[in-house]
Amino acid sequence: MAPRVAVLVISKVTTLSKVTSLRAPHDSSASIPQITMAHVSSATRAPAAAASPRALSSRRSSLAGRRAVSSSRTRGDVARPRARAFRVSAYEQADTDGEAVKVDIPMADVSRGKKIGSGSFGDVFEGTWKGQRVILKERKMTGPGKKYFDAEAALNRRLKSAKGVAPFLGVAGANAFLVWKDEGRSTLDAVLGGGSGGGLSLFGGGGGGGGIAAAMGVGDESRAVRLFAKQLLQAVKSVHDAGVVHRDVKPDNILFAQSGSKLTGSKPVIKLIDLGGACDLRTGVNYSKDETVFDPVYGPPEKYLDVSGVGSLFGSSLGWAKAKPDLFDAFSCGMVILQVACPSLRKGKPGSTKRDLDIYAFDAQAWRDSLPERRQADFAILDENGGQGWDLVCGLLAQRKKRTSVAQAIGHPFCR
Repeated sequence: MAPRVAVLVISKVTTLSKVTSLRAPHDSSASIPQITMAHVSSATRAPAAAASPRALSSRRSSLAGRRAVSSSRTRGDVARPRARAFRVSAYEQADTDGEAVKVDIPMADVSRGKKIGSGSFGDVFEGTWKGQRVILKERKMTGPGKKYFDAEAALNRRLKSAKGVAPFLGVAGANAFLVWKDEGRSTLDAVLGGGSGGGLSLFGGGGGGGGIAAAMGVGDESRAVRLFAKQLLQAVKSVHDAGVVHRDVKPDNILFAQSGSKLTGSKPVIKLIDLGGACDLRTGVNYSKDETVFDPVYGPPEKYLDVSGVGSLFGSSLGWAKAKPDLFDAFSCGMVILQVACPSLRKGKPGSTKRDLDIYAFDAQAWRDSLPERRQADFAILDENGGQGWDLVCGLLAQRKKRTSVAQAIGHPFCR
C-alpha cells in the first residue's frame, strides 16, 4: 500500500498548486502551503496508475525539497509576489499636449547658458553636458512648436549616421531640449554678412562676415566657392540617402562645422542644421502632400512634394524613383550656390533674383541675358573654365522636369 499513499500525497500537492494559482497576487496566504487548503478525499479521485520505483524515488525527492522550503518559512516571513519595478525606461511625460519625446539625456546633466539664436518654432541656447559644449534648442509653447519639436527629434535620430548634418546627441529631459554637439556658430548667413534670415539665425547668425574663402579655410575665393558647392551637395545627398528631404536649405541652415581642434588646423566642413521642416519619406514623419515648409526665396517653383508609398521602405523607394523628391532640395542648392558665387547677391536675400527667374520660367540663361552688361562681371567665378559653374547653376535652377539632381551635380566638373 505504500506506493498508493505516496501517490495520494502528490495529488494533494498538485491540487495545492492549482488552488494557489487562482488566488489574487496580493493574498499573502496563497504563498503558504498548507495541506488543509487542498484536502482531497481518496474516494473522490480515480486510482492512480502504478509508477516505477525510479519515478517514485524522483517524486519523493521533489516532495522533500518542497517541504524543506515550506518549513524554512515562518509566518513573519511570507513569500510575496515579486513586484514589477516602475521604470521610465526612455520616456517621461511633462506636458499635457501629447506624448513625450524619447528622453536620452537626464536634465540634471545639462546646463543651459545664454540665448544665441531663434527660429520659427524654437529658441537656441549654448550649454554644457557633462563638461562638453553643446547647443540646446527649446521649443516655443505653441501647437506648431510642439509638432516640429517632435518631428525634429525623430528626424535627427534617423540622421545620426548622416555625415552632412550637425551631430545630434539626443533629447534632454521630458520634452525640454534638443541637444547637439557644439561645432561652432558660423552659418553661411553670418559668413555672407547677415540679413538673409530676416532675424536671428538658428545657431546665432547675423553679422560676422569674413568671406567665403576664410570660412572654407582656403586662400582662393574661386576655389572656396567650388569646395563649398561640393560639400553642400554632399551634405544634402547624405540626407537624401536616408530617405529624407530637408526642404529648407538656405544660408541660415548651413553650418561651417569646426569638427576638429584648431590646433590640428582642420578645415571647416559644411553641415546642415534645423530639420524642423524636413520630412522622412520612409516613415512618413512630418510629411503631407498638402503642406509646404520652406523659405519662398530658396524653395522651388513646385512648392509641394507628392510622393507615393510614403511610410514604407519599399513603397517610398518606388515613390522616390518616380517622383524624384530630391529635386526639391536641388533647386535650393542652386539658389545658394548662385548667391555665394555672385558678390552682389551675397548680403541679404536674393528675393528679386527669384522673382526675375520666375518671370523667365526659371530659365537662368534667359534671365542673365536680360541683365545689363555691367552685371555680367558678377558671374566671373561661375564663368571660369568654360562656364562650368554657370552650367551647374542653370541645371539646378531649371524647372523640375529638366532640373539636375543633387547626385548628378556632385559629379559635375565644377565640383571636382
